[in-house]
Amino acid sequence: MAFVLITILKKNDQNTSADQRIHDLIVQAPVAISFLKGKKLIVESANPPILELWGKQNDIIGKPLALALPDADGLDYVQLLQGVYKSGHIHYRYETKVWLYRNGHHNLFYFDFVYQPVKDIADGVVGVMIVATEVTKQVVARQLLEDTEERLRLAMEATGIAIWDLDVVNNVIITSPRLAEIFGLDPEEKVTSEEFRDLVHQDDRHIILKAFDDAVKTGVYLYEVRITTGEGSIRWIRTSGKVIYDDQHKPLRMLGTTNDITEQKHDEIMKNDFITMASHELKTPLTSLKAYTQLLVTKAQKADDVFLINALEKSEKQINKMTRLIYGFLDLSKIEAGKLQLSVQTFDINALVTEVIADSMPAVQGHDIIFKAGRAIRIVADKEKIAQVIGNLINNALKYSARGTTITIAAKMQGENLKISVKDQGIGLKQKNQQKIFQRFYRVEDESTRGLSGFGIGLYLSAEIMKLHHGEIAVKSEEGKGAEFYILLPVIKS
Repeated sequence: MAFVLITILKKNDQNTSADQRIHDLIVQAPVAISFLKGKKLIVESANPPILELWGKQNDIIGKPLALALPDADGLDYVQLLQGVYKSGHIHYRYETKVWLYRNGHHNLFYFDFVYQPVKDIADGVVGVMIVATEVTKQVVARQLLEDTEERLRLAMEATGIAIWDLDVVNNVIITSPRLAEIFGLDPEEKVTSEEFRDLVHQDDRHIILKAFDDAVKTGVYLYEVRITTGEGSIRWIRTSGKVIYDDQHKPLRMLGTTNDITEQKHDEIMKNDFITMASHELKTPLTSLKAYTQLLVTKAQKADDVFLINALEKSEKQINKMTRLIYGFLDLSKIEAGKLQLSVQTFDINALVTEVIADSMPAVQGHDIIFKAGRAIRIVADKEKIAQVIGNLINNALKYSARGTTITIAAKMQGENLKISVKDQGIGLKQKNQQKIFQRFYRVEDESTRGLSGFGIGLYLSAEIMKLHHGEIAVKSEEGKGAEFYILLPVIKS
């Protein structure tokens, strides 16, 4: 608006009708505008919004601004405008505070001001144009956002959680001071993302690489690793975040938090020690109980006591379930302590899958299990551990799919890897749960899983066993349309 009016003024400075049109435009403009003419800054035009800012009426039209605004603040304002007139340079003032009387109350408002020298055809300054735009809503909104961000920052820092923002394209990271503190670095020093990554324990760096690759695909960034701090100590951290994409679904930024979970790691050690002790103590009586149950089953079969046979078989099924749970907890303790070892041997994968299916049959209740065996494949791996993984996937499929549905198992080569998949027609998984499902003790909690038992360690143990084999475990699923869990196992020729 200001520049349009200035152009008109320059072309029509001597034209009375043009002056009238300019005056009309100024009066009707939706922003505050005034034209001050000559060295004395005579108020030639001033619309109602600018008069409101000055706290004046129309009677100041035709008067020098210094007479219209005689107080100290007004004179300082006049001197500013005289400087614009003399220099011929435009001047800006942003988010200027102005107290106005509106709707019966004095309130604080914010305006952006432009003081534009107006020149004639000979490039001589003939006056100053003032344009003021109210920006109160924008300023208040920004202040509220800044206030919210500050409260969030204080709350996060009070809990010891660090905040970070990674520019994926340029690999530039912005962090709160807390992140440097967690890594044992000087919060006043600028630290790059590479420097943070270099402090991750060497044995855990592959976890970050995989988490990053998964995040690019899923939008969810999550991992727990050890770090060697700048002070030389070993600590555990948990990082979680989300990915922001552009219109072509290319990652632009990652936003997230990191917190020190070392003390929780200590708690886990104590818990694992207890679980290990309790599990060892339970193994012996369970073994004896299973032996006595099998002996009673044999006697009941000889006596042809159908009721007792069924009751004992159900008891044996529960004993087997408890035994698997105890061995699972023992493996969990070994994994947490870094003591789970592999005992490799050469075996045929088709024969192993057939054995695992047979062992799982007591848990099958109205399901159809189809095994699509490929050609004979002999691999070198820990037979017992791979059987445990396959068994976990089958039991998981049985648990989360209804009777009468089909569970399909397949084993085939995929490049240099053996792929074993277990596909069900069950409740499926939401996208947000698919990256968390392999975490320790994680269980999906919603209406679809209510009443289903479990501690959430089967898939976690399976994932850890696959890591020891330098393999992978993953899931493809859509809510309400079943799930396909699969493992990729590097084939080592015997």
